[in-house]
Amino acid sequence: MFTFPAVVFLAFLSAAAYGDICNLNNGMTDEARKTFLRMHNKFRSLVARGKAVDKLGGFAPKAAKMMKMGYSCDVEKSMMSWLDQCQWGHSSIENVGENIYMTTKTKENMTVSAIKSTTAWFDELKDKGVGQANILTDAVFGRGVGHYTQMVWQSSTKLGCGVKWCNHMTFAGCQYVKQGNWFDEAIYEKGEPCSKCKCPKCKCDVKVGLCSIRK
Repeated sequence: MFTFPAVVFLAFLSAAAYGDICNLNNGMTDEARKTFLRMHNKFRSLVARGKAVDKLGGFAPKAAKMMKMGYSCDVEKSMMSWLDQCQWGHSSIENVGENIYMTTKTKENMTVSAIKSTTAWFDELKDKGVGQANILTDAVFGRGVGHYTQMVWQSSTKLGCGVKWCNHMTFAGCQYVKQGNWFDEAIYEKGEPCSKCKCPKCKCDVKVGLCSIRK
């Protein structure tokens, strides 16, 4: 699944803006990495707390065990291996979920790309809708909500993302582990936030309604 949103803002990164917590030397900035992760957890929190508007009526159901996502440098490496090809479309990399974004803006600020891509993916819920059943059927997927459903897929707990400047365009994308978007399965378990966040190492952040595993 991929999006092609209108883009009206362009900024450039100075050399000083680069960091590499992943030690991959692939051009990604630490700020962009943190923004991709923050945006995903922000949107997952909205869903978990029943605050995400669904075009089909009301709000997406609350989530009983919405996991807080973590960032994976290994997954980022996989995502960047595809974005480096500067090809519009999905990779053939197995066992990961994947969302792709493209804009015709050249050298779009990487943090801006992180915000715009994740927002465009999540907006599929309010623009197209999923419904209260919260099951990814063929019909639901056919509405064009696959970016959204992958973002909030309960068992997807790690992501790695990238931004690539190509000729006359900028690509951005995220891959997810575990892979989501399995047909005829629940996108996530419905219920009061964190009501099923119960295991020896589980902890709930009540304020955001997300469950995480203690290290």
